[in-house]
Amino acid sequence: MELNLILVWLLKSVSFFIIILTGCAYYTLAERKFAGFIQDRPGPNRAGPLGLFQPLADGIKFLAKEEIIPANVSKTMYLVAPAISMTCAILAWSVVPLGGTIFIPEFMQEFLGLTSIDLLVANPDTGILVLMAISGLAVYGIMIAGWSSNNKYSLLGGIRATAQMISYELPLGLSIVAIVVMSGSLRLTDINDMQKGMWNIFTPAGFIGFFIFLTAIFAETNRLPFDLAEAESELVVGFHTEYGAFKFALFFLAEYMNMITMSCVTSLLFFGGYNVPFGILEGSQLQPLLGVGFFLLKVLFFAFFFIWVRWTLPRFRYDQLMVIGWKKLIPWSLFNVLLASVYIMYFRDTWWNLFN
Repeated sequence: MELNLILVWLLKSVSFFIIILTGCAYYTLAERKFAGFIQDRPGPNRAGPLGLFQPLADGIKFLAKEEIIPANVSKTMYLVAPAISMTCAILAWSVVPLGGTIFIPEFMQEFLGLTSIDLLVANPDTGILVLMAISGLAVYGIMIAGWSSNNKYSLLGGIRATAQMISYELPLGLSIVAIVVMSGSLRLTDINDMQKGMWNIFTPAGFIGFFIFLTAIFAETNRLPFDLAEAESELVVGFHTEYGAFKFALFFLAEYMNMITMSCVTSLLFFGGYNVPFGILEGSQLQPLLGVGFFLLKVLFFAFFFIWVRWTLPRFRYDQLMVIGWKKLIPWSLFNVLLASVYIMYFRDTWWNLFN
């Protein structure tokens, strides 16, 4: 039995890793295709049918490029930085559930020694806290990259990224605190299950918290309109100016992996996660599979939203970025935690009766 559990855990870990890497590869293609559509041009369409082999061609290109290390960099830290960013991006997936419990058919239970499989790698009691801790560590990769490159543009990009991510960690964390207050748990699965009757987005604190969280994750992932750490018009490409070939690919993949992770977390915290709405197939063994489908649709929508915003809005000035974080989002986040507390104490039952 123990051996079966270990094998299942290893299989889930490897499967999640393959899924996220494949998803990141085709997310880059989707971004380039949507960017082409928005800008009235075709986008990648040469590598394979409809350009579907473009991610493979990009991967071969990055692997085949000559690895160049500039003479004046701090070599050890220069090489460690992209590894930190990629490691944090992968680790964050260890606590993100992709679905509920899948029940194994009876004729396979004796062979496998299991009756069900949970569609997640780990489910610690402090799941959302672990996720926040890992995302907080990711700033070290960017900061070290900017410092170790011994380049003024890289250093400025690293400083900007560090200040930006520290500033927006506060409203991001406080928006999650409101959800934790309402759900009474730090487990992502518990937060998901709490939304079976009503999604958090339909509560007052959840509605305000969603927009705070959404704004903060754009800053946390260094995406337009908050990509000040990579501003091409000011800093060449910012903290990774001196990086190329596979080292650059690690930063590139980590960014897209973080966007997919945040799309999953947004769906889990505010939009019911993998719950099946309207009681469809209630009690059926097919319901968990249908839940995975609904969850995937929500994640794809937010992944598309990242792309849409990037190719629609202009970049903010750095002072505007700081004003939004410290003078707008943090006060609203504190108010939202108070609102969540009042809602739980006095209005939750009344509010639930309105929607159920």
